[in-house]
Amino acid sequence: MRTLGRARACSACLLLVVTAGSVACQPRGEKQAHLTVGTAWSGPAAESLHRELLRVAERLGSMTIDVRTYSSYGLSDYLSKNQPQGGEGLLDLVVVPNDWLGQLAERGTIGELPSTRVEAMQDRLVRQAVLAVTDRDKVLAFPVSAETLALIYDPQRFPSPPRSIDEILSVPMPPGTIPIAVNLASPYHLAPLVSAYQGSLVDVDGNLIWRDDVLLRVFLRTAPSWQAPGGWRCFTGEDLESLQLQLYSDGKLASFISGPWLLEALEACGRPFAVTPVPAFADAEHPARALVGYQCVAVAKDSPWADLGLQIGASLLEPDVNERLNRSTRRLSVLIDSFQSQQAMASQGTVGFLRALEQGQFFPAAAHWSDSFQRAGDRLQRVARRPHAPTRDELPRLVSGGLP
Repeated sequence: MRTLGRARACSACLLLVVTAGSVACQPRGEKQAHLTVGTAWSGPAAESLHRELLRVAERLGSMTIDVRTYSSYGLSDYLSKNQPQGGEGLLDLVVVPNDWLGQLAERGTIGELPSTRVEAMQDRLVRQAVLAVTDRDKVLAFPVSAETLALIYDPQRFPSPPRSIDEILSVPMPPGTIPIAVNLASPYHLAPLVSAYQGSLVDVDGNLIWRDDVLLRVFLRTAPSWQAPGGWRCFTGEDLESLQLQLYSDGKLASFISGPWLLEALEACGRPFAVTPVPAFADAEHPARALVGYQCVAVAKDSPWADLGLQIGASLLEPDVNERLNRSTRRLSVLIDSFQSQQAMASQGTVGFLRALEQGQFFPAAAHWSDSFQRAGDRLQRVARRPHAPTRDELPRLVSGGLP
């Protein structure tokens, strides 16, 4: 989900052309502003971004907005190279995860936000969102939405939110029903369980802390589920999220860790569900804290339309715009007022994810975070690629990288 790649860009373009008066920040001599936005959003999320940019453009004036959609790897590859100096191909705005920001700033691709824009954000946004787009005291982007993980569980099996992972594992289940599943190949999904034994996952330089002894402890404590018949594929299989959702819908999975993007599918599956922050293990020294990622709008440092780009980024944080954008993409709002909005409170699933967001720890914007996170993911992939569940005796060497 959050890896930086070097694959070739595969882009498709949407052209939004709006004529509605003049542009206040338009450079002299230009008849019409033209901005290009690069994003890895796809499907309904890209369509929603398209609509909101159209609305913003209608308000701001006469302009064209060229929205280029890439794969995540493709956008990373494009941004790792020097942008052309004006003309065709220049991206004026980019929509990227917050943990890309440090590297983009280090390369000189994006610039720091003006203090007036930062002050406005600090008044309206949850504090964590502003910190998540800050690297070495420089605020680098507008955070427009958040994502985090929580525990989705069957309230018919757990009448009240489980207080610990041990409580989930101890509840008697019908034959063939797995009590809990989590993606063992993803440091993002394992992070809340690791944090329960380790505490913070981030060091003072913004690097990932990922201790082998703690990871081994998490594997051993979750072993009763993934060593059960059919359990290993629920923790490591292909298209894992779809499999977990299907097993949950069929009553064969009592709980699993996932994100708010599944809410629509859960609401359609017909089985009751509830959402709560991921609980810790009963003997854990710390609370379980999921990682929180933010999708952000950053302005290219060399854009001739930088002032207009700042207006567009700020406009996506207006309450009505931000609420529509996040409702349609099934992400979480970054606005303080959204945590008390009637719409958010009406959805039990959304409330559960908002609670997980409040308790979580954010992906830092530091330049080297993505590299350390990728290394942790590569090591977990080696474990997850095994066709059968490892034995408890194999785990110590496997987790430390000692077994193929």
